[in-house]
Amino acid sequence: MAEPLVPNPRHVVLRELLTRARDQAARVRTAYHAPVADMYSHQVWTGPTARKWTHDLEFRHHRLTRLAEQVVNALEEELGRHPSQVTAAEANNIRREMAGRIP
Repeated sequence: MAEPLVPNPRHVVLRELLTRARDQAARVRTAYHAPVADMYSHQVWTGPTARKWTHDLEFRHHRLTRLAEQVVNALEEELGRHPSQVTAAEANNIRREMAGRIP
């Protein structure tokens, strides 16, 4: 008779991290929309320096968005490497292995 399966502790932690990363990535996608729109309104700051600053801000926003998506993708890949359920003995081994590694 096969040992009953229990939730994989590593899978649980990764799923929680993925949820948090997705939430943060969604926030990052829109974080700079208002400041950039304000700058393009030409009511905040104008001139060559303002245009350069606005372009730099947009560049950094796009870069941050890409990096946030890379974190999400990496967590999705790692989550896919671990089954959602394992035997109780395997779960205990995983807990011991994870002890001290994850705050």
